Amino acid sequence: MAVLGPEMNYPETGMWTIIITVSLAAFLQGHVQASFNGASLYAEQFGLGDITKQGSNTGKDIEEPNQSDWKLGAANASPFLSAALFGCPLVLPVNHYLGRKGGMVVAAVLIFASSLGSAFVTSWQHLFAVRIVNGIGMGLKAVSTPILASETAVGFWRGTSILAWQLWVAAGLMIGFAFNMVFDLAADKRLTFQLMVAAPMVPALALFVLVIWFCDESPRYLMRTSSRPPDPQRAFEILRKLRNTELQALRDIYLVHKSIELEEMSTTKSGPRVMPGFLGTMAGFLRQYKQLFVEQRLRNALISSSTVNLAQQFSGINILAFYSNTVFSRAGSDNRSSMAFSLGYGAVNFIFGIPAIKTIDTLGRRKWLILTLPVMALFLVLAGVSFNIKNANARSGVLALFLYLFSAAYSPGLGPIPFTYASESFPLSHREAGAAFAIAVNLGFAGLLSIFFPSINTSLGQDGSLYLFAGLNVLALFLVFLLLEETKRRSLEDLDLVFAVSKRKFMHHQVHKHLPWFIKRYFLGKKESKPSLYTDLIWGPGNDDSPRNV
Repeated sequence: MAVLGPEMNYPETGMWTIIITVSLAAFLQGHVQASFNGASLYAEQFGLGDITKQGSNTGKDIEEPNQSDWKLGAANASPFLSAALFGCPLVLPVNHYLGRKGGMVVAAVLIFASSLGSAFVTSWQHLFAVRIVNGIGMGLKAVSTPILASETAVGFWRGTSILAWQLWVAAGLMIGFAFNMVFDLAADKRLTFQLMVAAPMVPALALFVLVIWFCDESPRYLMRTSSRPPDPQRAFEILRKLRNTELQALRDIYLVHKSIELEEMSTTKSGPRVMPGFLGTMAGFLRQYKQLFVEQRLRNALISSSTVNLAQQFSGINILAFYSNTVFSRAGSDNRSSMAFSLGYGAVNFIFGIPAIKTIDTLGRRKWLILTLPVMALFLVLAGVSFNIKNANARSGVLALFLYLFSAAYSPGLGPIPFTYASESFPLSHREAGAAFAIAVNLGFAGLLSIFFPSINTSLGQDGSLYLFAGLNVLALFLVFLLLEETKRRSLEDLDLVFAVSKRKFMHHQVHKHLPWFIKRYFLGKKESKPSLYTDLIWGPGNDDSPRNV
């Protein structure tokens, strides 16, 4: 207990290198999104000169979308669709042969090259093609990085470690928007555009250097027998650096070993082993994806992680990340003011993500989402109502206020949780496949929204678009309540218990037992014992961290 106590109260000091690496990878993601956002204001630089202009659609004057609206959407969507269709699936072979570090190195190289290429494009087709390369790197990084964080962190504070991802995505957005404002000072608008789209080269290069020379590989990857000859000695040395004591490192390497042993036994029982060689390895990857839908434990994790990643896109937050300059511009602000509003949005997103640093592992994933989703829907409705204000300056200010409040509610909930959930929900044998699929859902829908939002925004008006996403937030709330299990403070090896319960039984429990108890407890003041769903032999009854108490 002398060792266990500090572990529960303090993260490992050896995790700082991993956390800095995850943070820089996330910062790069946010910086890339900010560059996409800023470049949309200079669409004439890549051949789209007839985009709907500022102030032309303030929620009342509905226009028909023109071809340039669709082309802008396609150019902005290409990296996200590429990430979903190519980048995320490629995580399996890249991680198999190169490891988590290798996946991040390849991602940094692709993003560096595509950012450099973007500075020389002269048409939207060229930009579309270059961003496909960017998207492959984005997908590799978006899956490999959270997995590295989840596999190196102790179960008590795994969410806190992975939270660095979303927190620094927000920081990347904020700094990216700030640089956009600086670049806008250039008299030559072509130069402004080139600086905006090439800016992510700097954090991409920094990530490459950090991963190559300073970051450790995942001990769980090194212990796995399917990718390479296992290296328990190196895995233990890394764990000894990451954990506070040698005893904790010994415990974790034993748990990883037994977990891999059990997973291999399960794989052997579920079907014939795949033949060796490259073709056999590729067939094994396809088999992993098939098993995600066939085996109940994997299917439950897939449904839950895909649901929360889809909910992030339903919230509308990434539309603001991609198009905030456009939204404020059409509300009547000039380019400079639009960039200032976007900078404020990025700052709010970063600052209000800080409260989740420890509460994601104490309050939990599920509770944060249920608390914040209805608040987010409310603020979007109020933002839509603000378009009834006649004065353009007042309208922009009130709109910014409610969108900032929306971002503040998003930051500790739907901000960090989707990628955290995807990277922790699957056993080691299917971790890349499961996380890749769930994150592909996220990035794929981000791409679809990027394609359709300019046209939706033109057709429905600014207020109609915000009302639409408010309704989608309510839908996301119902999906989370019905489908999402709590995973806080559980080791990756212990989550089999949580996802062993069928979805039908889980939903029945939420509707017929948990919801009535919640109403009686918090609305009628009746103090009754919380109904339990799980039989937890590890934590025991009555422990607040047990999954029975979600």
